Amino acid sequence: MRFHLRVWQLAALLGVFCALAVAFVYLFRMRGGAAPSDLVAYLPADNATLVYIDVDAIRRAGILKMLAGSKAAEDIEYKQFVDATLFDYRQDLDTVAAALKDNQIFFALRGRFHWKNLMEYARQAGGSCHNGFCVTASSQPNRRISFYALRPDTMAMAISSDDFAAYQIRRKPAGTVPVRPAQPVWALVPIAALKRANDVPAGLKPYVAALGNAEQVLFSLGTQADRLQLALDVTCRDSRTASALLVDLETATNALRKMLDDEHQKPNPADLTGVLVAGTFHRDDRSVYGQWPLDRTFVDALANGTN
Repeated sequence: MRFHLRVWQLAALLGVFCALAVAFVYLFRMRGGAAPSDLVAYLPADNATLVYIDVDAIRRAGILKMLAGSKAAEDIEYKQFVDATLFDYRQDLDTVAAALKDNQIFFALRGRFHWKNLMEYARQAGGSCHNGFCVTASSQPNRRISFYALRPDTMAMAISSDDFAAYQIRRKPAGTVPVRPAQPVWALVPIAALKRANDVPAGLKPYVAALGNAEQVLFSLGTQADRLQLALDVTCRDSRTASALLVDLETATNALRKMLDDEHQKPNPADLTGVLVAGTFHRDDRSVYGQWPLDRTFVDALANGTN
């Protein structure tokens, strides 16, 4: 049996968020856990998509159980992993910081880890560990998982073709964090990554294209007036570029509304079109802001895999 470290389980929220951050998604705002800079500063952040998730806040909001709890409970292999390692991300993982770059994913994970159990699990699965650094096969072709303890409560982990990629995650935080949002879930996406996003749903392509001339794109998830809300914060090179972006975003939204009207359809709050047509935008100098309120039915649809 290959050692998965159940990456899809450990990083389930990351994967969901990365896909939906480009696709405009969900979650509650609840402060808690470590400050973003605490974990993000460990990562190789240059030209990377940076993601921060306060898993503990999501767990306390009840969303983690809704999104992944039932599926994980039914997975026999995951049960075996938990029995062997004594690690269950649903209760033991508190914070995730990740950097996605060059077809690699780097994680700094904070939680409660039983290191001896994890290393023994890696060895039994055909991997190797030396001086606390482990490397083994993943469930993905031509990808290896490497990990080691940054601190007793913090794991450095990488998914890469490089056996020693986890060493790119520093033992001590270094450098500066480009953003420090207050929200518990956020993603800072390089423009180059957006331009390469060819697999987004058709309805999102006008939005992605509109962001092509931005300098910095930040997505965050929180609440507004007790409702879930996805927020967009775009920094442009000047106010003229920001004005053009504002027009493009509003045009894309109005075109989607018109298409629904022409087809005599009402926006469905449980799917992506219902989210997008509810978007509002405004500009302040060279910054453009967007907000998309998210209905609970949309989150339910995501959790049930019907979206």
